[in-house]
Amino acid sequence: MSRALAARHYTDPAIFDAELDAVFARSWVMVGHESQVATHGQVLTASVGDESVFVVNNGGRLGAFYNVCQHRGHELFGPPQPGGETLTVPGLITCPYHAWVYALDGTLASARSRDVGEICLPSVRLERLGGFIFVNLDEGAPTLAQVAPGVESELLANAPAAPERVLSWRNTHVMAANWKVVVENYNECYHCPNVHRSFTTGVVDPASYRISCEGKVIRHFARGAPAERSGYTRLDEGADYVAYFVWPASAIQVYPGQVVNTFRWVPLGVDRTLLVREFWLDTAEPSEVQREVIDLDWQTTATEDFGLVESVQRGLRSRGYSPGPLVCEPSGVGTVHSEDSVAHLGSLAQTALEPGRG
Repeated sequence: MSRALAARHYTDPAIFDAELDAVFARSWVMVGHESQVATHGQVLTASVGDESVFVVNNGGRLGAFYNVCQHRGHELFGPPQPGGETLTVPGLITCPYHAWVYALDGTLASARSRDVGEICLPSVRLERLGGFIFVNLDEGAPTLAQVAPGVESELLANAPAAPERVLSWRNTHVMAANWKVVVENYNECYHCPNVHRSFTTGVVDPASYRISCEGKVIRHFARGAPAERSGYTRLDEGADYVAYFVWPASAIQVYPGQVVNTFRWVPLGVDRTLLVREFWLDTAEPSEVQREVIDLDWQTTATEDFGLVESVQRGLRSRGYSPGPLVCEPSGVGTVHSEDSVAHLGSLAQTALEPGRG
């Protein structure tokens, strides 16, 4: 019988520090959408674990780099904003400290008229999935397509316009919980009928909810709830709900009506995690009905989870806690009555920390 990870995996600062290198510096992490860097000179900043990176449009070609000047280490863009930000530079990137200047391809263009040799900003691997931008700090990691096989085609089958969408809404929240507590909570719906009443009556048919785990991807699927139950499904009665979680901390969802939305989780400390919640629609300003969907989601499903994960984090520090058995389906496909995904995530976390693995 599977059991939850030992409490130290969520409370030990040494394990958290090891995960920053073994997990976040070696995995594909979503940082935004290509619409945010659609024109020459647009820059998108983001956090990947404890690193700051930026994506820049250089004549239609996207590149990603570490956000650090190669002179004395000052951030080129900063201080980091929650969830990152989009800005535009005039064809060159100037360090705010000593005014060294870089071209958009990362090469040093000027060091205050001094010859300091050839210098280039360290690049970061960048790939796209259905219009969403992922980066990986590990030059030797498998491609995103290898890590998340089939996800792009499945996403586009459910939301063909995803690559053309724009950011319509963002909210952020810092939770007093370890990042694994947060992603485990997201990926199991065992708590949904008890806690997320709006979600399980207005968004999905809970009897149809299925969660399948394969490698570093966890897929969620459910039939949409009848339209008369909630404002959610007035957007498209009878459509399905799908979600794709990509290890370790990114998820793309499609609510009925092709309402594309994302979760990004940024680890801030052993017991602090930043949630970046975003909706990607046809226009920057949501319609009245879309706003109803967004507001209801934040006020119910999202907010309901904040107290849950923080309570779990406090409980994990209790002398009275020992890991309990996980309720799993013999088939390995999770439902609203099982926690198969929690066992899978625990395995991924442990494997990442094994010598030579990740």
